[in-house]
Amino acid sequence: MKELVLFKEKAIKGYTVCTSEQCPIKDKCLRWKVGQQMPDNIRFYSCVNPHYQDVGTKQCPSFRKSEKVKFAKGMTNIFTDDMPQRVVTYVRQYLISAYCRTYYFEYRNGQRLIPPAIQKEIRTVFRDAGWNEEVFFDGYVEDYEW
Repeated sequence: MKELVLFKEKAIKGYTVCTSEQCPIKDKCLRWKVGQQMPDNIRFYSCVNPHYQDVGTKQCPSFRKSEKVKFAKGMTNIFTDDMPQRVVTYVRQYLISAYCRTYYFEYRNGQRLIPPAIQKEIRTVFRDAGWNEEVFFDGYVEDYEW
């Protein structure tokens, strides 16, 4: 029930939905599920173009998995005292150049959740810099990848 309320809230706030009835993966798609909660008093809303190439197929570029994933929240303690300064500098510069200074600090301070793909990339950057120890984020939150 809580999910349906959340989906309805997202639909009202302008989340792009999908209405492709013949889609083979619609039951696993977040856009479809949110679209099913669109209230009948909303006159206009943002919708995936059903005529766009690959929409309504198993390769749909607009597909969003309707399962929650584990987001990292914050990375204020990601650099440890025993970490060489060259690793710290390399990782920080890489992340700022890849995601911009604003996003870096929002990720760092926990203001912006870090999706699984970016968590993986951050761990890879540490490995590339020569750090083979575990990388720890401040905490974790489960949510949908909207």
